[in-house]
Amino acid sequence: MDTYKIDLLSSGLGGKTFEYEVGDDFFAGMEGLIQRGNIHTAVVCLSAGSVYKFQIHSVGTVIVPCDRCLSDLELRIETTDNLDVKLGDEYADDGDCVVVPETEGYLDLAQFIYEFIVLSMPIACCHEPGKCDDAMMQELSRHQSTRSGGEDGENEDSEDNDADSDTSESGGEDSVEPADSRWAALKDLKNKLKS
Repeated sequence: MDTYKIDLLSSGLGGKTFEYEVGDDFFAGMEGLIQRGNIHTAVVCLSAGSVYKFQIHSVGTVIVPCDRCLSDLELRIETTDNLDVKLGDEYADDGDCVVVPETEGYLDLAQFIYEFIVLSMPIACCHEPGKCDDAMMQELSRHQSTRSGGEDGENEDSEDNDADSDTSESGGEDSVEPADSRWAALKDLKNKLKS
């Protein structure tokens, strides 16, 4: 990741542009949500002095798992972000300005580039309707119908057995707790929506 290090003590930094092709190796090194990608990032040093002002523009595509079916989802990314940096005694990042130790004198942009890309992604990363992996969606549907069918059966059985619950063979300790009334209200709402 040394490629992404900028020497803040070098002369002529103001107005200089650094360009990076951010690819699969970069994202593998970050070990985050993004699996692969092809992003072009341009970093412009707008000013250098007591505070260094950088503008970071990234555009391209990334591959992430779909939140619904877990198969690969390609997302288009375009983001422009600003980063203020100053030299100090020790490293600090308070959100507004990053302080870099003057003894080191360089800024490692890799983490910032990655974070700006992640922050530009939507909260829910899902394929468009009908584009999800068919096998996974069938499996998900099967589990949902099994679960909802099981829940219906359990509720009917528990309603039938409520009257006998005090005289249960299990002696009361192992008997099933009554369902939370909030879940019953949500189930009624679900049934109304279906009809």
